[in-house]
Amino acid sequence: MMIILKDSKKFVVMKLKEKHRDFDVTIVGGGLVGMACALTLSNLGFKINLIEHTENSHNSHPSYDDRTLVVNQASIRFWQNLGIWENLLDDITPIKQVHVSNKGHFGVVKFDASDFEIDELAFIVEAKKLGMSLYQKVIDNQSINLICPAKFLEFNNLDDSIEIKYQFESEEFTDKSTLMIAADGIQSGIRKTLNLPTEVKSYERTAIICNITPELKHNHCAYERLTKEGPTALLPFMNNRCGFVWSVKSSEADEIMSLSDSEFLKRAQTQFGYRLGRFLKVGKRSCYPLYFVKVPQQTSNRVVLMGNAAHGVSPVSAQGLNLAVRDIANLVDVMELAIEKNNDIGSVQVLEKYQQSVDTDQTQTMQYTDDLMEWFKLDEPVINKIRSLGLFSLQQSNVAKMELFKRASGYRGLTPKLLRQS
Repeated sequence: MMIILKDSKKFVVMKLKEKHRDFDVTIVGGGLVGMACALTLSNLGFKINLIEHTENSHNSHPSYDDRTLVVNQASIRFWQNLGIWENLLDDITPIKQVHVSNKGHFGVVKFDASDFEIDELAFIVEAKKLGMSLYQKVIDNQSINLICPAKFLEFNNLDDSIEIKYQFESEEFTDKSTLMIAADGIQSGIRKTLNLPTEVKSYERTAIICNITPELKHNHCAYERLTKEGPTALLPFMNNRCGFVWSVKSSEADEIMSLSDSEFLKRAQTQFGYRLGRFLKVGKRSCYPLYFVKVPQQTSNRVVLMGNAAHGVSPVSAQGLNLAVRDIANLVDVMELAIEKNNDIGSVQVLEKYQQSVDTDQTQTMQYTDDLMEWFKLDEPVINKIRSLGLFSLQQSNVAKMELFKRASGYRGLTPKLLRQS
């Protein structure tokens, strides 16, 4: 077995003699969701085994890139209660206004924090900064055993535990856990092994993500532009940079990605317009095919899917990580109740309670993001008029705007403990 020790310059992986150990929870996947799961569950007194296939450092992990993440009100509470938020205060940017428009047509909706008697609607943080903070917390936590880079091999259900096999430095190890969490991403191998029914739909769109510096100050306003290709977002960030999320037809993605910086800025400018003046500079570009992934049953005997392994939504909706955070908070509540009642945390009965706790939120959130992608792909005159009238009507209704804000803020139904004000 390996542990990771910290010295003044680097993280060192040390090998111990034991090849068989017991844990309360094994988490496969050490991205943002996997590490957040590890930290929250360790706070319940669980001994955690975290298996990650990449060299788990902020310089190498694919989850810790330059993407800008929207952190909504419920997620802010989560990161505060986890002790992460205080480490991000120098790296976050508030969103104080949101401006939504339908490209080439009338109808605009504006949300302002002051309308809801709050200072900020949400915050923006780089995935890299959030990953670094989580990673440091994991390294410092004596209840979490982080193994990386390790290759997950297989699992076997036993009567009262689950056996997990993995490979590290050409050696195979077998551990036991009461519960296994699959946080191994959109192409989850564990989900496929379980043969859980999965709905996968390609939007035939690709999100191109980068940082752009505009001529004018963003003034902490986030913009969402609805187009026939799909929604495009411009998110305020530090040093007057903006996170740019551009939904393009997948057939055109390679051509757009290959453009020079100057040509890319021209195309992006045409797509977004001149509301923030000219686009002056663009950073590194990344692209991600957009899929809708729905797994109605996310639990099995001693296994639960989390994050992108459980559901995949468009990044333009800014709901992916926020939805995963709410799932984690619900799981913690279910686990805490199981501990109080001395129930088996990996049992079908306990995991079914978790499934029930997230069903409504997941269904509504995924339906909203799917409708957003499909509805705005239509480019017919009648549809455009209906969209514009819808935006115009929403702008006139404070009640409707308040309801939409509550949903976007992550508060639906009963609020788990980790999402409440500490």
